Amino acid sequence: MILKHITSFLHSPGTEPPGEAVENTVSAAAPPAAPEPDYSSLGTGLSLPFASPFTGTLQAITKAPDEAFAQKMTGDGFFVYPREDTVYAPCDSEVTFVFDTRHAIGLTGDNGVEYLLHIGIDTVTLDGAGFTVFVTAGQHVKKGEKLLTFDAGLIRSRGLCDACICVFTDLPESYELHLAAETDVQAGALAATLTYPKAYGLYSPCTGILQAITDAPDPDVAKKIPGDGFLVYPEDCSLYAPCNSTVSFVFEEGHALGMITTDGVEYVLHAGIGTARLQGEGFTVFVQDGAVVQKGDKLLTFDQPFLKSKGFSDACLCLFTDLPPDRPVHLAASGRVTAGSLVAWF
Repeated sequence: MILKHITSFLHSPGTEPPGEAVENTVSAAAPPAAPEPDYSSLGTGLSLPFASPFTGTLQAITKAPDEAFAQKMTGDGFFVYPREDTVYAPCDSEVTFVFDTRHAIGLTGDNGVEYLLHIGIDTVTLDGAGFTVFVTAGQHVKKGEKLLTFDAGLIRSRGLCDACICVFTDLPESYELHLAAETDVQAGALAATLTYPKAYGLYSPCTGILQAITDAPDPDVAKKIPGDGFLVYPEDCSLYAPCNSTVSFVFEEGHALGMITTDGVEYVLHAGIGTARLQGEGFTVFVQDGAVVQKGDKLLTFDQPFLKSKGFSDACLCLFTDLPPDRPVHLAASGRVTAGSLVAWF
């Protein structure tokens, strides 16, 4: 349950002595716990657009000029007969590996999608000739960033096909891939849409800059000790209900709320890092324990300049405290997001 996962170490570095915890007590009138959700069947459905890394003629993977790719032995996807010799990141991603022969790159999108970009058919035989890579394993790249260039003329001169392939290597059993019209496509334009019927969409409680929970300015939060989730550096000073929910409890300090969705998913909205130490100063809460709220309802406000003046981070956390290990949270957006917009999924 939520309470056993709420830890007292959500602090701002330098504002609490090491090992000294601040107890986060809650209102005594908390409502009965909701039944545990069945995560194996839980899901509202989610569609993720995926841009083309290449410029050229878009084709279904089943038409690939290679049997292994055409039969989806390495995964579903699409390919492009290229008109240009540059490959760009289709979305914000982390480079997971670069082949020594430089003809292929593996990446994981910030939205959790794993994919392989493979230039040409049997181009491993070129042993790197004609390829220039601009990224390294472990590097984070933004959508539109140059990944590699290739010499299409050299590839064809060796009797090889220069088809550029994008394969999704770790799709769940339940998925749908919808290809955009088979026509010319520019790098960065929509190439396909991935639909996950069992994905559970998560929405932002505020407007600001979205960050992965692993980037939290607190090491314990970044390690997901209190729970998986995401954070937003807010533009304004209000938190709103990200979905229809029941308020499980309100922290006495007014800096955080325990919530339960209509599906029984437990989460905590937390304004700032370590802000329990403020003992409620700078916070105004508009709901009570047991309140039923609709998406977009205002839950609390906080004095952003005051938090910063006291040396606290104003990062707003959305933490899911009881997710099973096989349902990690993935970002579905990046950069600036608005309150109520889709930002993550599990």
